[in-house]
Amino acid sequence: MKNKKYKIVTIVLLSIFFLMVPFIQSFIFVSNTKGKIEINKELEASYVKSDRKFILLFFGYVGCVDVCTPLLEKLNTMHESKEFEAVKEDVEVMFVNLTPEVEKHQPDNFAKVFNKDFKGVYLSRKETLSIDRTFGLFFSRSLSDKTELDHTDFLYLIENASNRQVLKNIYSVHPFNKEKITEDIKQLKVRKTEDLK
Repeated sequence: MKNKKYKIVTIVLLSIFFLMVPFIQSFIFVSNTKGKIEINKELEASYVKSDRKFILLFFGYVGCVDVCTPLLEKLNTMHESKEFEAVKEDVEVMFVNLTPEVEKHQPDNFAKVFNKDFKGVYLSRKETLSIDRTFGLFFSRSLSDKTELDHTDFLYLIENASNRQVLKNIYSVHPFNKEKITEDIKQLKVRKTEDLK
């Protein structure tokens, strides 16, 4: 009986530890980087498809009101801002759904509620299994409400570069600094143009 209690306590403590690691990492990144982490890592994510030069990617789930809705509203505000106008035609804003049990069309419908130009992406259960490693993303069923997910709310800047995709930056501070994100895209766009010469 004592051994069984010890095993249960150990499992609970290990579970809590592994659930807290991503949150601790995000606090460390935020305090050391002012909310922007430069990555420059090639991606293997077949579900992130766009013909635009850049992708602003956000992970969430259809129906999320606490995190996704306010963030997508802020992305819409940025997307429609005067500052963003210079890069708008080169950037696709993409919402990737983390709950495979929804119907395939729902993520795109959800994204388009915030802006008709936003794209929603459906992932299969198998595709969701590798997301945490590819993007450093944390998500799990909420302990308080099994219909909700707890997830990181980072924004990812991806560059489409000659048949490959490169994760350039992760933005982790809210509200997002739309001027800084826009400036980062402008600088990447200039570099990309210079590389083509």
